[in-house]
Order: sequence, then structure tokens, then C-alpha cells
Amino acid sequence: MSEMQPMETRERPRRYTALRSTLIGYGVLAFTLFPPTRTLMLWGVGVQIAVIVLRQLIERRVSDPATAGTALMVLELIGDGVTVALFAIATLGGIMRIAGQV
Repeated sequence: MSEMQPMETRERPRRYTALRSTLIGYGVLAFTLFPPTRTLMLWGVGVQIAVIVLRQLIERRVSDPATAGTALMVLELIGDGVTVALFAIATLGGIMRIAGQV
């Protein structure tokens, strides 16, 4: 029973980060319906797809769990930060264009 606890503990952060990246990706993808901001939103989706691919690569290639965990955390923070920045810039650009038309 004690051997199952570390595996469960390791799986929980992976599920959480995968869910977080998926939700951010889907959220950004939903906003591609707004034409003024479509390009930046698609870049955000591309960043999230790259994070998902790189996550899989790190999990398969890095043998040390501590190093892999740190690399995954840094990768996800950077990827999520870039996605949110692109989303914010696109949203602000869309608002400014709408305000300019009014």
C-alpha cells in the first residue's frame, strides 16, 4: 500500500498540468472565432500544443524524476505565460479596434 502512494502522488501533478494546458488551449481556441484577434489566438494554441509535445518528450527522455519535474514546471510556466500574454494582447487589440469603430 505504501508503494502505491508515491505513484499516486506523482500522477496527480501530471494530470493537473495536462488538464490546465488543455483548458488554456481550448479557451484560446474558442476565441479564434473573433476575426480581429484570430492570428494571436492561433499562436497561443500553437504554444500550448508545443508545450504538450515537449512535456511528452521530457517525460520520455529525462531519467531523473527531480530534473524532469523541474524542467516540466519551467516549461509549463513559460508556455502558459506566453499563451496568456498572447491572449491579453489579442483581447486588448480586439477591444481597441471595436472602440475605434464606435
